[in-house]
Amino acid sequence: MDKSIRRNQICVVGLPRCDFVFSSTRTCFIAYGFRDSALEMGILRHLLGERRIQPIEAGGALAPGQNAFCAKICSKIITSQFCVVLINNEESAGREIPNANVNMEYGLMLGFNKYVIPFQRASQTLPFNVGGLDTIKYGNADFERLAIIAIDQAIRETQQDAPPPLSPDQVLGTFLLSKKALVTPINNQGESTIFQLGWSLGFNLLNDFSGMTYMYFGNFTSLRPEVLVWRIKLLIEILDERRATLHSRVPLGIATEETVRQAEQILRSMQIWVVVTSNEDKESVKAALGSVPYFVGIFSLDDVKSELEKLGRIGA
Repeated sequence: MDKSIRRNQICVVGLPRCDFVFSSTRTCFIAYGFRDSALEMGILRHLLGERRIQPIEAGGALAPGQNAFCAKICSKIITSQFCVVLINNEESAGREIPNANVNMEYGLMLGFNKYVIPFQRASQTLPFNVGGLDTIKYGNADFERLAIIAIDQAIRETQQDAPPPLSPDQVLGTFLLSKKALVTPINNQGESTIFQLGWSLGFNLLNDFSGMTYMYFGNFTSLRPEVLVWRIKLLIEILDERRATLHSRVPLGIATEETVRQAEQILRSMQIWVVVTSNEDKESVKAALGSVPYFVGIFSLDDVKSELEKLGRIGA
């Protein structure tokens, strides 16, 4: 396993180890008070977007059926390349009141030894527990200038020796093309139905160059092997049950014999592709799955890297 890969093995709230990989995404987690940070957030979103860093905000995330603290805050801080915190106090009756949520998130960042850019309005006073930490003081007129300097420095200092594990737009896209796979454009009811079967489990839908074979594809580098195995097995169960009920749809007028035949052919040849973090995880998932009725392709980040290096040699 690459020595640059570091996982979070101790949960701060006592849950089982999550194994999220530190600094594994090109993102920036931003902690801020929702009520009075419109100016700063507009500038930060713009600056980060220009630099191809995705801003992550706990208030803008949805986590249905998941532990909200884990899914919306803790895991996002762990996997972010660096973090920004706006330590601005709320003002009430002439008094400054520290924002409890922002300070809690700042504490997590420090506890995880993240690279953090702390900002506070020049007119305010830092809480005593972070008063000794270097903080960028700003006003409305100079916030953008100071943010540009700080963000560019953060990007330079958090750049990993190895490229980030995955860049969905470029690295994975090129890898999938090398495997003769295209993202399926969901432009008809049949493909939409197939896509929905895997979407709730985090799978996208691909097809080969001929358009006749479909693959469910999942980028699961942040999941533990046992969680990934559960997702694959549940997807297989969904596919099996859907195939088993195909012919019963004809008497109900839901489908015709021809559409059932087509659906059966597509589902029978369906493949499942997943990307995992390490070769160790790859072997673990293979062993846990055992024999399954569908082709399951498991690719580690080393596999992705090797495939892209091969393409580079061919093009040289």
